[in-house]
Amino acid sequence: MGPIPEEFLESVRSAIDIVELISEYVPLKRTGQNYMGLCPFHREKTPSFSVSSSKQIFYCFGCGVGGNVFSFLMKMENLPFLEAVDVLADRLGLDVPRSPGARKKHEHRERLYELNAHAAKYYHRILEHEAEAEGARRYLLGRGVKRSSWERFLLGFAPDSGGGLLDYLRGNSYSLQEIRESGLFSERYGTLHERFRGRVIFPICDARGRCLGFGGRSLGDGEPKYLNSPESLIFNKSRNLYGLHLAIPAVRDEKKLIVVEGYLDCITAQEYGFCNTVAALGTAFTQEQSRLLLRYTKDIILAFDQDAAGSAATMRGAGFLQELGARVSVLDLPDAKDPDEFLRNYGGEAFADALENRTIDYFEFRLEQLLRQYNPDDVLERAEIARGLIEEIAKISNYVIREGFIQMAAQKMHTSEEAINLELTRYLNKQRRKKDKTDKNRYNMVQGKQTFENRRIPASEVARRGLFRFMCQDPHLLERVQEEIKEDMVFTGEFADYHKFFENPDWASPAELIELVPTDNRDELAGLLMSGEENSLDQVQKERLIEDYIWTLKKEQLSQVIDAKQATLRKYEKNGDQEGIKELLAEIHVLYEELEQLKNVSG
Repeated sequence: MGPIPEEFLESVRSAIDIVELISEYVPLKRTGQNYMGLCPFHREKTPSFSVSSSKQIFYCFGCGVGGNVFSFLMKMENLPFLEAVDVLADRLGLDVPRSPGARKKHEHRERLYELNAHAAKYYHRILEHEAEAEGARRYLLGRGVKRSSWERFLLGFAPDSGGGLLDYLRGNSYSLQEIRESGLFSERYGTLHERFRGRVIFPICDARGRCLGFGGRSLGDGEPKYLNSPESLIFNKSRNLYGLHLAIPAVRDEKKLIVVEGYLDCITAQEYGFCNTVAALGTAFTQEQSRLLLRYTKDIILAFDQDAAGSAATMRGAGFLQELGARVSVLDLPDAKDPDEFLRNYGGEAFADALENRTIDYFEFRLEQLLRQYNPDDVLERAEIARGLIEEIAKISNYVIREGFIQMAAQKMHTSEEAINLELTRYLNKQRRKKDKTDKNRYNMVQGKQTFENRRIPASEVARRGLFRFMCQDPHLLERVQEEIKEDMVFTGEFADYHKFFENPDWASPAELIELVPTDNRDELAGLLMSGEENSLDQVQKERLIEDYIWTLKKEQLSQVIDAKQATLRKYEKNGDQEGIKELLAEIHVLYEELEQLKNVSG
């Protein structure tokens, strides 16, 4: 028995619609029976990522990744299987039944969340009450951070002396191994030392409010100025956003999300009532953070710092977000170095006015940047502006929006739309050629069907694959196959390892079957299941196709028997066995007649 009962897994699989789940991460468009979109697991310009609503599986014909709802979430969020089940079960309001082994792993992660929560309370209590935190209190109040925000964000202080946290955690029954794994300590010569000292502490939580790790801001000359927890079993800086758990209710109301750079930018914005604000934990804005944002809204306002690093973060973040289908705009605050300073100096009304009147589409923001950098009246500098814009234009998937931006750019650059379109075509062709050189396999996408350009697939292999796909929809079809041909006509070559799953099938859908096969085979199986067009046929057409597939394999089976007989005949001829030759010739003659009859039936 697995760590979680199969009945429970199937109840989650069947209740979560894979199209709805994947649509939270990838814009999908219906194409025939399936949905297509740009693959989230590799960079591409032409959609090759296919999702089947009927089979409840996905497959990318470009990179070969595939699976079911669990597989997708595991790959997308970099989660172990059990946590992916947890997340999906939580969406359904279900409690996950666990085996002792799985329960132990789950409880270990929960212990780390709880350990961090205790550490956050420890740091917070020091900030609120201890004399050694006086400097931290003066710093926060001097920055205008209200005491109510200390409580809301559970801000804390790690004293320079250190030492107390270890005793506090041991006093709350945490083992030394758990304490080591938390990332709150470094170890030298067998002695644990607190990682955060003399720093204001910012607990970092996930969307569910669980404390994953910490950021610490030095109050003195200590370097680095900001220090984060190291990556751990539960913390990955590049996949989280500060303040998200507090922002989610406001994001649902506002239908938009403001992304700032630092902790204090986020805290101040939420203090002033802009509760749909999160921080990117620095300027290294990532694709994983972009996907996390798009789980809640497609309208994203980037409000990074006004320096060079902030500008680079804006460009990088906008690039990721646009490729994933977001509507990206940029808040321009030239009168302050960051949102925190702007709000402190000018107030909430001025910030609201800036959001209304000084927020421009990212493409327009990028164009204005280039126009400040280069002179559009100079033909060579005009070409530099075009070069900087083309890559951004290519990321816009909607052709109407793309055309609108090209018109605007042409007008401001003093050039023609045709010239920009020609440069865009040249750029896209160049990117396409690069892709063709690096891809090991080249694919043509025709209604989601996989076609190898340099390989002609024999009719028997087409039939074997097609029959296998039908059997994955209805495992009881094996009984009919057994009546017509030998089982090994289907379960041979790449299908040999799947035979055992059909002998006594305890699964009822392709998505469930994928969960049973070894992990290394899941992408391959998803590709096989998604490469056919059987779902677009009606029942009569499906029945005819099954008959054709069986007929093709029956013919192949008969040909194999004839080939074996002829090989034996050659041995008899070599040995001069006249009696054996006579008998075999008679048998081969009968087999050829059967083969002709089969061909005539098809005709």
